[in-house]
Amino acid sequence: MHDLNQLIRSIAQYEDDAPRQAEGADLLLYCPCPVKLVARDRVEAIAAASRDAGVPLTVRIPMGCTSVDPYDPLFQEPDPARLPGIIASIGFGDFWKRTFTQRHLQGDLFKAVLPPRLNPLHVRAGLVDPRGRYSIYGVTPYIFLVDDRKLGDVPAPRVWADVLDPKYKGMLVMCGDGDDMADAVVMNIHKEFGMEGLQALANNAKCLLHSSEMAKVAGTNDPRAAAVFIIPAFFAASVRPTSHVRMVWPEDGACASPLYFLAKAAEHERLAPLLNFFLHDFAAIDSARWFVPMAEHDSPLPEGASLKWVGWDYVEQFDVNRLREELHPVFRTLLRERR
Repeated sequence: MHDLNQLIRSIAQYEDDAPRQAEGADLLLYCPCPVKLVARDRVEAIAAASRDAGVPLTVRIPMGCTSVDPYDPLFQEPDPARLPGIIASIGFGDFWKRTFTQRHLQGDLFKAVLPPRLNPLHVRAGLVDPRGRYSIYGVTPYIFLVDDRKLGDVPAPRVWADVLDPKYKGMLVMCGDGDDMADAVVMNIHKEFGMEGLQALANNAKCLLHSSEMAKVAGTNDPRAAAVFIIPAFFAASVRPTSHVRMVWPEDGACASPLYFLAKAAEHERLAPLLNFFLHDFAAIDSARWFVPMAEHDSPLPEGASLKWVGWDYVEQFDVNRLREELHPVFRTLLRERR
């Protein structure tokens, strides 16, 4: 827990003095907070080595988990020549918007890249884009962190349908902070159980908490603590071990929120050193192993672990970014009404 607190402070205190424009960048990289500092160091080292070899590469890595994003308007850019050679981001944000995908992903501007040996978890979950545009290089897997002491005689949930059961009313804490939320959880519940499922989940949730806060209060007498946390695996693993708090990997798969990149097809050869970061180097980061890298690697995940991906058909059918923007406030409203 000490290491987690130090990590959060380091990111929060980081002064982002990067240029304000993405134009001319070879890589724009957003990545999860737990790997952000190490990823920045690795990518900047790649750029420095390439510069020394006579091939300068320009990278932009916004820092700070909640700071204002200077590159936020980029998805509105109409000119493909002004987009970075590689755009890497997390979740179902701006680069899944229909305005962006219809403008830039209908042709052959971007082309997916895969490692020689793809992680079998990615294959089984169907994470490979059949249209060959997005490259999913990892995921944030959402699992259950349970406090057996607080559960009492109530059994721990084993599958996602379990957390919709009224017997867990007031016993759940859902991952969420500010305007953000565990979009992969919300959309997988919507996909399988519809709005009734979201209503049931909201009925059982006592509050929303940021992942780092959940890791701090789990197993304690803090009033925000719960019997069941819906939490990213990395943060669940960071909780101080006790006899009554344990991780439960859902039997029907951890809800998977994508870590992805879009790479311009014409730039693959020139940007190979940066692409290799996603294809190989990311998996070598110790904390990244909890984010299920696309390359085969030594994994801390439990035996039999699987992923629950909403699927590419669902992404296309529902305009996944618009649906995300609609479902998040709906869930928050349901949660407030329950109170």
